[in-house]
Amino acid sequence: MSEIAIVIVFVVVLFGGVIAYSFFSTSMGYEEDENKNYIPDRFERIFNKDLGKKDKNKSKNNK
Repeated sequence: MSEIAIVIVFVVVLFGGVIAYSFFSTSMGYEEDENKNYIPDRFERIFNKDLGKKDKNKSKNNK
């Protein structure tokens, strides 16, 4: 049972660290963030998650 708790704490700390890094690095200007969603553009390129461009493309196709 304690192993499960350790894994859960590790996962929470890991995700919290990534979110904190994303927020602070974009807020302080270390990373570029064109669409101001506190996710560095480098991460968006790695995971192919450019949300701002997808929304713009959808609106252009609907006109």
